[in-house]
Amino acid sequence: MTDTQPAADAGPDHLPSRRFASWLAGIAVVALAVRVAFVLVRQSGVVLTTGDAYWYHFQAQLVADGRGFLHPFDYFVDGVVAPGADHPPGFVLILALLDVLGVSTPQGQRLVMCLVGTVTVVLVGLLGRRLAGDRVGLVAAGAAALYPNFWINDGMLMVETVYMLASVVALLACYSYLARPRWSALLLTAVALTVAGMHRPEALALFALMVLPMVWARRTLSPGRRVAHLAAAAGVVVVAFGPWAAYNQARFDAFVPLSTGAGQTLVAANCDLTYGGPALGFYDTKCLLAPQITEPTATNRSDRDREYNRIAREYMAEHAGELPKVVAARVGRLWHLFRPGQSLGLDGFVEGRSGGPPGSSFWPVREALWSYFVLAPLSLVGLWMLHRRRRPVYPLLAQPVLATFVAATTFGITRYRAGAEITIVVAAAVAIVAGVDWLLGRRVGSGTDGDRGGDVVESVPSTEGEPVGATT
Repeated sequence: MTDTQPAADAGPDHLPSRRFASWLAGIAVVALAVRVAFVLVRQSGVVLTTGDAYWYHFQAQLVADGRGFLHPFDYFVDGVVAPGADHPPGFVLILALLDVLGVSTPQGQRLVMCLVGTVTVVLVGLLGRRLAGDRVGLVAAGAAALYPNFWINDGMLMVETVYMLASVVALLACYSYLARPRWSALLLTAVALTVAGMHRPEALALFALMVLPMVWARRTLSPGRRVAHLAAAAGVVVVAFGPWAAYNQARFDAFVPLSTGAGQTLVAANCDLTYGGPALGFYDTKCLLAPQITEPTATNRSDRDREYNRIAREYMAEHAGELPKVVAARVGRLWHLFRPGQSLGLDGFVEGRSGGPPGSSFWPVREALWSYFVLAPLSLVGLWMLHRRRRPVYPLLAQPVLATFVAATTFGITRYRAGAEITIVVAAAVAIVAGVDWLLGRRVGSGTDGDRGGDVVESVPSTEGEPVGATT
């Protein structure tokens, strides 16, 4: 029995050609210019006074100064020294390193994130190339360079920039493993997903959505070897989060393996204000205050998080009959199928995704919405085409599934879709190239213009139960 997978590491002819590399480099220059322009033109007037970006920037400042992971709002606003773990530590550590290196202003750190986002664009191009050839790779990179739902994230000083980079690395490593189940590809997938989880904790669910099927479907590996691979992947998470959990154990009353922000998130999504009216399916910070709730009395953040969780669960239980309507609205908001026009104000004003000073135009989120409406349907066609070409599509579907689950259980906001945007541009690129081929009378997948059409190889089991040429 054989496994059919996309070619990877097939030899020197699989390395980027000069033509492909030069085009990709040009796209990277455009991508960087777009991101820097957004930061300089729109974000230069934005002052951090609240929100997640404030948290990341100022907690990183405390870490860089040697004060540890203190709660930045308590410290800088109220003058109170208290531990803070509202978010996992990944992005704070990156910004703290930038602080140490002398890049200590929000604007300077935003510009560094522009570089990170540009690297993501390049890797998206390589992912498209691996799946369906050179032209798909270049179209995917071009879309990622110009698509506002990519570059808006890169100018926000939020976790989505690094999260998207880690996500595309995980996809590249996953497809490499599917072609040949090597330890290097496995560990790179696990490390990339762990980095993603250090920024967005729900990303750890991708081990079940991506790593588990990736490993267990390898029929050329013995069951014992597959278990060993899964254990190694899980070990990466334990090694990475173990020190953070131990650190939190010493400063909080309750066990905090990831963060203390889940309870607040659930309460902000589950109150009368979000179960009906204009904010149906969204969140409202007034849900955290009286008279919507009886506010927690605990002073320790871990205990407060437990109380918030209890309040949210009790509200959901009391309003269980309304949950189907609310969940549908949440998922609809995530995919812009429910009140899409309202998303301009929510993304631009509430989430601050349009950048600029208060009262400025929301054109970035407007263009993001319209370009999404173009790319999203094309991506569905592209996913179907990849499936028809016998490319495994479940790695690409993992992020959309995760985003849908997160929205259904919390609230629907555009930035929850960050990882899924990679799937959207890559799959849309497949459809775009196929459409051009059809218009020009080319046979799809013919490999013209140096496009290998996403080569497929069959891995023949060796006498040791491994694919020929595989190293594990």
